Amino acid sequence: MANIILNSDSTTLYLNGRAFSDFVEGDTLTLTPVNALSSQLRSVNGINLQKRSDGDVYDLLFRIPKYSDDDDFMLEQINKSDLEVFNGSVVESYKKDGQNRVRKYIFESGSITTQPTETKNNLDGNNLREYTIRINNVIAS
Repeated sequence: MANIILNSDSTTLYLNGRAFSDFVEGDTLTLTPVNALSSQLRSVNGINLQKRSDGDVYDLLFRIPKYSDDDDFMLEQINKSDLEVFNGSVVESYKKDGQNRVRKYIFESGSITTQPTETKNNLDGNNLREYTIRINNVIAS
């Protein structure tokens, strides 16, 4: 299973209508598949291939500066009395054959699965907070 690594300098994250813009320069966002895309059942006379119903589940990992507006937003979501459900997308801009292009990953029904952790950048000591959201339906377009 391969990660999808997106450069934060050319990527915009949208969560519940909010556009995140305060990433550390040169950092990345990572979409990691949680499950296999298909399963195989072998028998003496053949093989049965099936697409898994949970094959589009991904973990989205991103880091934002501690105390930023984006961090404040995320902490508000964590501190709500009810579990917050995240819908949104990740949009990456790139060039191909001299043309500006966009790759979009749309997602639905996500939730924070891991408590955010704090990290420091070894280049300039930035205080970062790392968030992981488990997304139950990711569609690339």
